[in-house]
Amino acid sequence: MRPVIGITSDFDVDTRPQQPRERSSLQAAYSDAVFAAGGLPLPLPVPPEHDEALRAEILARVDGLLFTGGDDLHPQHYGEPLHPKTRTLHERRDGFDLALFRQADAARMPILAICLGYQVACVARGGKLIQHVDDLGLKPPTVHALPKGQSAFHTVRITPDSRLATIVGSTEIRVNSRHHQAADREYPGRGLRPVALSPDGLLEASEDMDGRFLLGVQWHAENLIDRPEHLALFRALVGAAAARRPS
Repeated sequence: MRPVIGITSDFDVDTRPQQPRERSSLQAAYSDAVFAAGGLPLPLPVPPEHDEALRAEILARVDGLLFTGGDDLHPQHYGEPLHPKTRTLHERRDGFDLALFRQADAARMPILAICLGYQVACVARGGKLIQHVDDLGLKPPTVHALPKGQSAFHTVRITPDSRLATIVGSTEIRVNSRHHQAADREYPGRGLRPVALSPDGLLEASEDMDGRFLLGVQWHAENLIDRPEHLALFRALVGAAAARRPS
């Protein structure tokens, strides 16, 4: 049987109807990537209320987790004031994703974290974020986002002895990019090893130092599964989830 991969959902309020409607949603690219990698995706709607017991029930039903992209974590989680460019998540998702990550992390569940998900991993492990990368004035500059949600593209350099390099089979790959925040290289999170950098030196990926499968990437690999090196990330998650299942 295919390993079950829980996938975090977005949460917002549709204000177009006369009566605004709250909604959980998931871009199909995430579930398509899990299907393509041999897993069974299970979208996880954001609950109205949650506690440790409910999160434990969720984790008991999945073999691995995929933390997805979205807007920005509230900077209160890492002790910073709100930047004018920060677009905060709905408070329901903001609290749920962090709590779910911490509980899954404590259970040593296989985790692949993408874009916002990577930032959740960093903050959940005590790290900090750069709230708006353009403020850094990095030279030479790398374009990390284009208008209207379009993807920019650039290379990333990967640490040769990392799990990430083994998974993608290279120490340099081309990635898509649509983010204005990033994990802070000076505060990457406890036990998270930085393993990839963009040409301007921004942190692009980290992995757990103790060898378990916990990998965060800043790019949107779910949109690049036609390229073997990006599909390989999801295959690695599914493989780690399969290995964790009782025989």
